[in-house]
Amino acid sequence: MIIRLRYILLSLFLVGGTVLSSVNWQSWRYGDIRVTSAPKDTAYANIMVKSLHLKINAFQMKLGVYPINPLYITILPNRQEYKQLTHGKGKLVESSEAFYSPSEHKIYVRSPDQITTAVYDNVLMHEYIHWFLDETLDNAPLWFHEGMAMYYSGQFNFQTYYNFSRYRFMGYKISLNDMALQYPANRSYWEMFYLTSVFAINNLESRHNQEWQEFWNIVGLVYNRSAAKQTLKSDFIKVFNYSFHMSLYTYSKEFDKTLTRFGWQFPLVGINAIIFSLLPFVVFIAWLKSRRKMKAMPEQIPLADNDSDPEKDDSEAEESDPDESVTDETADNPSISL
Repeated sequence: MIIRLRYILLSLFLVGGTVLSSVNWQSWRYGDIRVTSAPKDTAYANIMVKSLHLKINAFQMKLGVYPINPLYITILPNRQEYKQLTHGKGKLVESSEAFYSPSEHKIYVRSPDQITTAVYDNVLMHEYIHWFLDETLDNAPLWFHEGMAMYYSGQFNFQTYYNFSRYRFMGYKISLNDMALQYPANRSYWEMFYLTSVFAINNLESRHNQEWQEFWNIVGLVYNRSAAKQTLKSDFIKVFNYSFHMSLYTYSKEFDKTLTRFGWQFPLVGINAIIFSLLPFVVFIAWLKSRRKMKAMPEQIPLADNDSDPEKDDSEAEESDPDESVTDETADNPSISL
């Protein structure tokens, strides 16, 4: 019985594998981007890749580093295919929308019917930045990877600021020194991991802007000295220490002090958010009140009966009946005969 059950399970596995591998894959390129997808996703993939290409160009120009190796992207056509590929890679990858495989130097992403169209470009850009950092740097800490990917893929906004302040206010704290090599074991800290990472990158770029530019200038110089199709990576720790004039440990301590203000800012942010959300209702109520007042007013305001124009009264007094004036003049002057 056990042997028969094993035979059935093995048969189902082989049949399932045959179904999954029977996809009629199509491969094509746009610039330095190589895409593999199922026929049903090709039309949208064309639009998506053109948009991604523009974002990549803008990102590379901002940092001044231009990778020469092609980017490979595979769009998985269904949930079963994605589940099979991510099985055993950890819960974070299994529940993701896309992931970058360093061993293959390739991005795997779910098909457009599995991801909201509005964020599909951001998801791909997020994974591209992981590829970019793997292409140009060695020994980059995990928080730097995730922070860069969020910061330059359109995932840093007011909502990010609000969520980070809320988590800090609730007591969620995590140090960069504990985020260098692995994600938190506690799943409730995953979002805080990403938020802390993106604020660390924002802090480096905004408060240490000159050092930030010097960091990427060195990375670009090292990479651009690559001969032919060979590339040279910069050692992250050495370049960081040289550019920012401090160690990663020192920066982690400095950043921890910077974050102490975020928890106390949450009530203010929350109050402002509530006021902003109520503003349309306040404007609408004021409009209703003004409209009611206008309806209550009479259409015409009558003039009072005793109102008169003094100039008009004087002119009427001066005018008289012609017959009466003649009679008066005859009475005064007898020489005039009628």
